Amino acid sequence: MPIPFVLAALLTAAAPDPMSAPIVAAENAFSADARRYGVRLAFLAHFDAGSWLFRPYPVDALAALARDADDGAPLEWGPDTVGVSASGDMGFTSGPWSAHAAGTDGLVHGHFLTVWKRGDDGIWRVEVDGGISHPALAKPAAGIDVVVRGGDAAATALSRDEIATRRAQLEKTDDVLRRALADHAGDRARLWLGAAHADVRALRAGHAPATGNEARDLLAHDAPGVGSGPRRALDVASSGDLAYTLGGDASCAACGAYYRIWRWQDGAWRVLVDLTRATAR
Repeated sequence: MPIPFVLAALLTAAAPDPMSAPIVAAENAFSADARRYGVRLAFLAHFDAGSWLFRPYPVDALAALARDADDGAPLEWGPDTVGVSASGDMGFTSGPWSAHAAGTDGLVHGHFLTVWKRGDDGIWRVEVDGGISHPALAKPAAGIDVVVRGGDAAATALSRDEIATRRAQLEKTDDVLRRALADHAGDRARLWLGAAHADVRALRAGHAPATGNEARDLLAHDAPGVGSGPRRALDVASSGDLAYTLGGDASCAACGAYYRIWRWQDGAWRVLVDLTRATAR
């Protein structure tokens, strides 16, 4: 089956600026390799050591992929959103995916969210990959939206002590958010007004990606406890302006699994993208 038109367009779309172009090129090369060599081999080739997948909780990606069998089912995707740190060593992509539904001639659809890191060898590799499913989008995105543009902040890397401080602030902020989400009596609408970036994006199963006020409303309607599971990993760009946290495990099924992109703004970390999934009890 040919690539759906929306994905074909995204796979050939140009990134709007030179800082984000290498990440978009890496994502497109990853997708092209999946079509050429199969999904499993492409994932193994493009994932970094120590990378993470969600199944449904975060797991060691390379170990999980090594156990996978490749059934040859095609998976198509392309970016419609990209962000890159000021230092140009960490970024993220998001966009629509489609796959053949098992046992049918139809397609299933969704959105992915991927964190990329540039290695010392200059190669961009996947550090975290997750996604949601949702109905086919009625209106495809036009081009690629750059939501964090490299060069918005000072491009020099922070010192080791400054990065350690920024990481500690991220841990504390993530802890505060997870505790608040675990409080069943808390006011989630008020919580997200303070925790979310003005341009926050929310990815939730069954929903098209939401931004801004629509995203905050979607976040506020999560079931109590969802997104509050134990943190498993975090990382911060060397410029200290972009980061991620992820967490969740089987010890708290009601907590689901979470995956957040954070942006440093006005002396604090704010959630820029939140992908949280409820998991079966």
